Amino acid sequence: MENKIILDKIPSLEHPVGLGGCRAEKINHVCCDYNVVIFDNTDLDDSIVELENEFVRLHHANLNESRIEVLSQYQNLQIINDPKWELKIFLSKIKEKKESILATYSKKCIIESQVCLTKAKDGLTTSTPLASCWIKCAAYFLIDAILVLNGKQNFPVHTLDTIRNLKPSKLNDSISLITECIGLERSTHSLLSRMLKSTQGFSDMIEKNNHSVIIKNKADYLIENSLLSDCYFYLGNVNRNNFFKISNSPKELSEFTHVLKTGFDLENDSVKHESYVNILNEIANNLLKDEWM
Repeated sequence: MENKIILDKIPSLEHPVGLGGCRAEKINHVCCDYNVVIFDNTDLDDSIVELENEFVRLHHANLNESRIEVLSQYQNLQIINDPKWELKIFLSKIKEKKESILATYSKKCIIESQVCLTKAKDGLTTSTPLASCWIKCAAYFLIDAILVLNGKQNFPVHTLDTIRNLKPSKLNDSISLITECIGLERSTHSLLSRMLKSTQGFSDMIEKNNHSVIIKNKADYLIENSLLSDCYFYLGNVNRNNFFKISNSPKELSEFTHVLKTGFDLENDSVKHESYVNILNEIANNLLKDEWM
């Protein structure tokens, strides 16, 4: 899709616009959406439009952004509109601080995983069904950290392919243990079909922006191409992100327990969960104290 077609859909071109995600990296599948960032200094929710039978997700952003997890996503942003060169200047500043940004972000991901594991331990003590959610979130955060430490961005549809192509190293030795805690070996056609429906429903209830159409488009592509583990990983990552949006609201969490059980493929095995917590805790601690931090 030409940039002009995307820009024609944006209400005002006085603001800088960039293209991010796997499309900017040119590693996309045909199912992948266009991640367009409009730097209009607003905090409007994402919106999704369909252009020429392809999906475009419109994000709203701030040129004064300071959140490290957001800045880390802009390192390879492709400029498609920049009337006053504001975005070029902003991205050049990010490039200058790239190593510091990525080091800080990887550490933040590891610490987030430790917070999740603490909540998982508490959940196991009280036998809450959501303890498994926190374990899976911890595992996803550790994958994020390891990718960053390898100089890679996390594009969830492509993450397992990226991992498969990482060179063997001390840093990457723990990835197989982390993906085991996520549950990739459980992926089957029938399970993914159930997970997809629940993931779409959870997205509709939390995001309320038609993201569920993109979720189905990507999941269908992965399943049709026999990339079952990739689909499982992708759906889990979507649920991790939406779970975190309500993670500080116990009432909402309890309301969504049923849909999360299926969407997140939660297991009810306390012995296995305790083992996963110990494994992930050890990995997180090792990542924090090693020299690449």
